[in-house]
Amino acid sequence: MRKSRLGTVVLGVALLATACGSGGDEGGSAQSGGLPATVKIGVPLDVSGAAGIAGVGTSERDGVRLAAKEINDTGFLGGSKIELVEIDTKADKQEAVQAVLKLASDQVDAVVGFTLTPSFLAAGPQLQQNGIPTVAVGLSSGGVTEVGDYMFRLYPDMANVMPQADKEFATAFSGLKSAAYLYQSDSEAAKNVIGKRQQALEGAGIQTLGVETFVGTDTDVRAQLTKLKQLNPDVLVTMPLPGMMSTIYLQLDEIGFDKPVFMAPDVSDATMEQSGKAMQCFVYVTAWNGQSSEGNNTHFLDYWRQNGAQRSATVFEAAGYASLWSMAHAFKNAGSNDKKAVRDALAALNGVDTPFGKIGFTQNRAADVKGTKLQIVDSKITLFDAQTAPGCKR
Repeated sequence: MRKSRLGTVVLGVALLATACGSGGDEGGSAQSGGLPATVKIGVPLDVSGAAGIAGVGTSERDGVRLAAKEINDTGFLGGSKIELVEIDTKADKQEAVQAVLKLASDQVDAVVGFTLTPSFLAAGPQLQQNGIPTVAVGLSSGGVTEVGDYMFRLYPDMANVMPQADKEFATAFSGLKSAAYLYQSDSEAAKNVIGKRQQALEGAGIQTLGVETFVGTDTDVRAQLTKLKQLNPDVLVTMPLPGMMSTIYLQLDEIGFDKPVFMAPDVSDATMEQSGKAMQCFVYVTAWNGQSSEGNNTHFLDYWRQNGAQRSATVFEAAGYASLWSMAHAFKNAGSNDKKAVRDALAALNGVDTPFGKIGFTQNRAADVKGTKLQIVDSKITLFDAQTAPGCKR
């Protein structure tokens, strides 16, 4: 029953358009008759280099490939097929610049890619100069769309998502009057995000009692945590990068902190294995989660299981898949591969079903992803429920 509602490959293009976001046609109704037989999409991603980065880039690439297979197999673009021009940018800014120059020389119709913000910021101006419509796949920092009006982003700037979620968490945990903050000071992104989260909660009437910091090489943060505990805040707001999460949350448990914790996003399986019990009742927001049924996430997960790599999908596969599908909708709506027409069609997309929910692009060309609110309960990640979450016991 679920697949008949979403539309699968075997049911054909008409139903698939519903599954993959025919709502995007609200941005334009032109058909794909003017498209060339092959639409060339450049895909610059980090699939080698540092192990952690290469794993992310490989996952993003596999999500893009999955979308290309589905788009082509179902004839979403009529008689046109998507051809991916993949380039490994090796987690290196110069490699990214050279990749973009090659893609421009190859006269690609658009670009879907980039794993690291510094690489994008080095290479993006060349894409803008050549007027190549670009969707950045997995960049979570700011500055992406500021490069120019041909630049779009799928993954949200979490500095805009997390403060709103914190206010919603605070409403659910009624009676919060004070907060303390802990963040990783050697990360500009963490520093920026914690400032916006603090500003949002102060705007909601929650007083700041104290702020402490640490760096990514620290192995003992008990002193900072103890200082914050002694201030007796009603909630602790944290911003460690993924590699420091287990250290922070295990030591927070050791000192006996038992108040609500609004934590950082992107909790990995490794973090759950190491410190899941210590994170009991913690809440956070993430751009994507496999438990969400928003948009066409259920369809994406089913299609990934049937056609993707033999591993569980993550936010990175979802981002690659959603990015290329968004670009495909733009080409369909533009009805040609004219770059300005495709750029305008991207900007006009609205209500496109993706694994991140129904999305369009805001005035600054960022996908309006609202994120999924989650809570840790009995060492498991669960969907946040504003009615029952405050009753969670540690």
